[in-house]
Amino acid sequence: MGPSITTRWSPQPMDAAQWSRGLWRRVPSPIRWPLELFVRAVERWIDTGGSQLGAAIAFYTMFAVAPLLVVAIAIAGAVFGPDAARGQIVAQIQGLVGQAAAHDIETMIQSAWRHPGSLWASALGIATLLIGASGVFAMLRFALNAIYAVHRPPSAIGAFVRARLIGFALVLGFGFLAITSLLLSASLSAMRAYLSFVSLGVGELLSVLDFALSTAVLSVAFAALLRWLPDIPPSRRAVWVGAAVAAVLFAIGKHLIGLYLAHASVASAYGAAGSFVVIMLWVYYSAQILLFGGALGAELDEAAAPQMAGAGDRGTPIARPAA
Repeated sequence: MGPSITTRWSPQPMDAAQWSRGLWRRVPSPIRWPLELFVRAVERWIDTGGSQLGAAIAFYTMFAVAPLLVVAIAIAGAVFGPDAARGQIVAQIQGLVGQAAAHDIETMIQSAWRHPGSLWASALGIATLLIGASGVFAMLRFALNAIYAVHRPPSAIGAFVRARLIGFALVLGFGFLAITSLLLSASLSAMRAYLSFVSLGVGELLSVLDFALSTAVLSVAFAALLRWLPDIPPSRRAVWVGAAVAAVLFAIGKHLIGLYLAHASVASAYGAAGSFVVIMLWVYYSAQILLFGGALGAELDEAAAPQMAGAGDRGTPIARPAA
């Protein structure tokens, strides 16, 4: 027999899954819980087809953007005057999507802003604008029902009437939010112009305050959508947490998307349809932010009351449609 060969035992290397689990357990609990909630919200957003739902919302919004803005301008114009309200709103839009896309939106507003002669024609025009503006909220309701896994089968007529009535109310509510936002922006602009001569650094402080107030107004708008559109509304805590996170992400992403659009030449790549594509990109991004806020709130509700998850009219998330 030949000489025996002895082998020295060496431990098997730890695989990636074990290593990641061990590393995850070392994360402090106050940090680990929000991260777990965030990951579960992303998984819910993926499982419910958030990308496809956002694309559908963007498609419907392109047909409703002019009626929405016309109604908002009409409400804000009762306080500031139509021309001043339209100028301020278009200026805000220009800061988001650029001058060319804002000009196209202004053209759409001017085409929809008509003053028919008779009372019946005026009433018919207003009703048409409201129906068109509320149509996008019906799609938002469908998307949020998917995010919240609402499986209640309402009657077709009842669901249609409810969606339209809520859409009308939200359109009017957003008009009053536009008044609030314009009042705050005008007040802060006047204060900035006056105080900049008094003390250095006041202008920067007011800019931060303007950002905070704009985010707060946006949080209220997101909260209204998350609370009133689903057939089964989530808890108030879930609504406000989801709305606040969505508003902050929107405010941060607004600057990042603006930089991307400024350097990526997206508009020029599509020629005459460039402005249309830029607007759709913005609406798509906004829809994704809103749906993620809804997913975050849904996961927060399930984490707070796990015994209620899957009970009643709520169930597992709707399967993502095939691409």
